[in-house]
Amino acid sequence: MVAQSQAVHYFHCVEVMEGDEVILTWEVPGNQADFESYQIYSRVPPAGFSPIDTITNYSTSTYTDITTEAKQKSVEYYILTNRLSTTNDSSHTLSTIHLTVDNGNPNLAVLDWNAIHTPLLPGSYDHYRVYMQNPQTNLTLVDSTTATHFEIPLEVCRDTLFFKVEIGNANGCLSVSNTTSAVFADITPPPMPTLDSVSINPFTEETILGWTQSVADDAGGYQIYIVDDINDTIEPPIYGINNTFYIDDSFDPCLELRAYAIATFDTCSNISPGSYDLPQRTILFSEVVFDPCEMSNLLNWTEYINMSPTLEGYRVYLSIDGGTFTLLSTLPAGTISFLHEGLIPGTNYKYFIRAFSQGDLVTSSSCFRELTTWQYLQPTSNELANTSVENASMVTLTLWPETYAYVTTLLVYRSEDPFGSYQLLVELDLAGQSEIYYDDMTADVDNVSYYYMTAIIDSCGNEVLLTDPFRTILLSGEREGDLNHLTWNAFEGWTTGIDAYEVYRATELNGAFDLIGSVDDMTLSFDDNISSLGGDFSLLQYMVRAHEAGGNGFYSQSNVLSFEYEPTLYLPNAFAPNGQNNVYQPVGSFTEFSEYRLDVYNRWGQLIFTSHDFDLGWDGGYNGGDAPTGVYVCTISYRSHAGENTTIQSTFVLIR
Repeated sequence: MVAQSQAVHYFHCVEVMEGDEVILTWEVPGNQADFESYQIYSRVPPAGFSPIDTITNYSTSTYTDITTEAKQKSVEYYILTNRLSTTNDSSHTLSTIHLTVDNGNPNLAVLDWNAIHTPLLPGSYDHYRVYMQNPQTNLTLVDSTTATHFEIPLEVCRDTLFFKVEIGNANGCLSVSNTTSAVFADITPPPMPTLDSVSINPFTEETILGWTQSVADDAGGYQIYIVDDINDTIEPPIYGINNTFYIDDSFDPCLELRAYAIATFDTCSNISPGSYDLPQRTILFSEVVFDPCEMSNLLNWTEYINMSPTLEGYRVYLSIDGGTFTLLSTLPAGTISFLHEGLIPGTNYKYFIRAFSQGDLVTSSSCFRELTTWQYLQPTSNELANTSVENASMVTLTLWPETYAYVTTLLVYRSEDPFGSYQLLVELDLAGQSEIYYDDMTADVDNVSYYYMTAIIDSCGNEVLLTDPFRTILLSGEREGDLNHLTWNAFEGWTTGIDAYEVYRATELNGAFDLIGSVDDMTLSFDDNISSLGGDFSLLQYMVRAHEAGGNGFYSQSNVLSFEYEPTLYLPNAFAPNGQNNVYQPVGSFTEFSEYRLDVYNRWGQLIFTSHDFDLGWDGGYNGGDAPTGVYVCTISYRSHAGENTTIQSTFVLIR
């Protein structure tokens, strides 16, 4: 052995093999005659160098170290050329390239390695070549770099990737690193997208969803969910980051509500959180509620929920008879109904609702709803034809209501004062009748002249067609000797006026009324001289009848006015059956009674004769023979037409 010289550059490459072997490559030094051996030294820092082998063949330029830890660490080598007589040659120290990879970011492979020598020795290339391999490919050159740090962007879902670094030398050898690997798994979901609107195309009745494009570069598409209270239904996925709308034609949005949520999935099938907590749903626009009485349409719809930006309000659009849609009204958020008033019968009104956000950045429309207005057939006539006192106890009204229009109820009003308040007397069910008779049994016909009016309740419940008042006739009067003065109020109501007033009289209760005179329509009194009637009555009754001039030939009767006359009776004190005064009976005037009885008793109190007829007296007979001469007792009992009972008793003498 001789002294060792300064390190010389003839050791060029170190290559780490797959089996952890390391191949050293060097250049054979000159002066073979003085050559003794190559001595290989190695170490794993911080340990010191130690010889691992000696090579005595001068021509050898490679060596394989099979006992290394080059896969786990960088191993340093140098070569000592031993000479026989001259100074030994020591090479520079080269380190195996130990490559590490950081997979902390699943989308980025971070590679670091050590240089084989710092600085690189002459003859070494200055660029490291970086290779990568996945299970489906061979190691492929990615790029080259002068640094010992390199980052490779990745687009993998879950793969084990292999990496290797090498650097060349002008002498034709390569220094190669260990092959290292790492599992890269993209398990990070993309951010949740923003569903900005769920709207209905009212012309096609399709539901259209729109959203903002995902900000994730690896977004592969979108998942739509139909959200309800029970579970969420998954729609087919929508592939492509640029697809930002979806048409749902699987249901009728004019008949049912549907709410939606959205999520983004990336190319590794990672899926973002869904917007379940903030679903957005269609606007369900209900059928228009038409009120033909108020000529109004009531619109109702469901609230649009979770609009982003915040819901500002609703716009109601209107088309009339197929014309262009125009803005009818703008309503604040929270208002989900609108009353459209002032409609025209026989007109088509078509509507849709549009929700809008703050700033008008997002809108959502409903389906169309339309309706053609109509109107109930309105009654045009209602006539109170007549009022008349009938049966001396009630007022009978003749009513002619409308039958062409749909009318259900007729109202009858009554008052005692034309300028006072009218009270509702009765509500009559018409049932399609064109003529109705109504008897007012509560009328005090003997003391009050009444005013009557009628009105119709139309199909909308409105009171219409109030008639002019009709007034009944109240007859009154007074007696003055043989003259009875009659007065009455004018009948009111007939548009054609009154032709005449007729005055009727009856001379007994429930007897027939006879016409005793008439006066013109301006005369409201009549005097009846009863001196020619004689005394065969105790009651006189009067009634006035007004006759319509022209028109329908109606008449209206008054109440019945009664005058009662007290009977005047004379009882004879004697009679002779065979003489001129041959029948015993009373004489007098106003002797018409409602009840009458004549009883004759003998001196012993025996009843020997009875008569119930004022004109039938006693002829003096008894038990088939003649009653004896003597004193007899007569008792007369009668009841007047006013209901008063009277009894008269007297004695008389029977003379034979």
